[in-house]
Amino acid sequence: MKGRMVSLILAFTLALLLVAPMEAQSVVSLSLEVYEDGYVLVNETYSTANYTVALEIPLLGEYVEGLIAVDENGNVLPVEMNGDTVTVYFENASFITISYYTPDLTSKDGPVWTVSLESPIPVQISLPADSVIVDLSDIPMEIRDNVIVMPAGNISVSYVVPIQTPTTTTSSAGGDSGASGTGTTTTTTTTTSSQPAGGSSEGSGGSGAWWVILVVALVGAGAGYVYFQRGWSTRSEEASNPEALEAFRKRIEAMEDLNDDERGALIFLIENGGKAPQARVREALGLPKTTAWRMFKRLEERGLVRVYKLGRENWVELVLE
Repeated sequence: MKGRMVSLILAFTLALLLVAPMEAQSVVSLSLEVYEDGYVLVNETYSTANYTVALEIPLLGEYVEGLIAVDENGNVLPVEMNGDTVTVYFENASFITISYYTPDLTSKDGPVWTVSLESPIPVQISLPADSVIVDLSDIPMEIRDNVIVMPAGNISVSYVVPIQTPTTTTSSAGGDSGASGTGTTTTTTTTTSSQPAGGSSEGSGGSGAWWVILVVALVGAGAGYVYFQRGWSTRSEEASNPEALEAFRKRIEAMEDLNDDERGALIFLIENGGKAPQARVREALGLPKTTAWRMFKRLEERGLVRVYKLGRENWVELVLE
């Protein structure tokens, strides 16, 4: 009985050592890259403890995309998602870096965006280009261009992204038109001014400025819509071309270095007109998110597919020659 009790104690101690919680590790660095649509690319680096083979790390958001973990040599490490945490498995790694996208760190109130989180170490935050900071939770440790380094603790950074609005002014110079043929010379000057989205114009020309903003926004949106529709239509026609799809099928049949998942994903895309949401392909093959993400990354690097974002969804499309 005594020997059995000792064995149980040793087994329990070993289990505690093998999978170390985050507190047993040291957070080396944390950086955020914030995009205009509110998505944030998170990069976290941890040093590992001795005698451990796995590290459990809490995620900074509930919704996470494209999570990947690598060691200090850039080798991809296996991971296991479990709710709002991820377990990273490693062997002899001294440092582990995880990267992922999440929209859960930002919020918007009118024109003002706010990125907020709690961190035990200073955080480097890269804001969208030309952002104007309007509020801070603490005095920054460093500011350079659109990059700000905030001290540890409850961090909050509020900012607005200005809209570039063109303004045209016309001036006339010259004498009266007469027998000498002297006419009027007209000079047009275009300048660009920045104004936070959702802000207000001051002075007597405020109302006119907002009409300029509205017209420019509507024209730009219309042009963008037409361009997107034309591009999407061309790409759809190309992807749904039966001859091109059949040629692609023969092409991958001749590739002996594709694994079963890669071949299955490509065949699924062929049978669905050449493109599909990434999540739909993953579900059809029964693959975990991280496994599917790595697979599509490999296929994209080989020039077989392209991955792009449509709305808030990732799509995969065959690259047909």
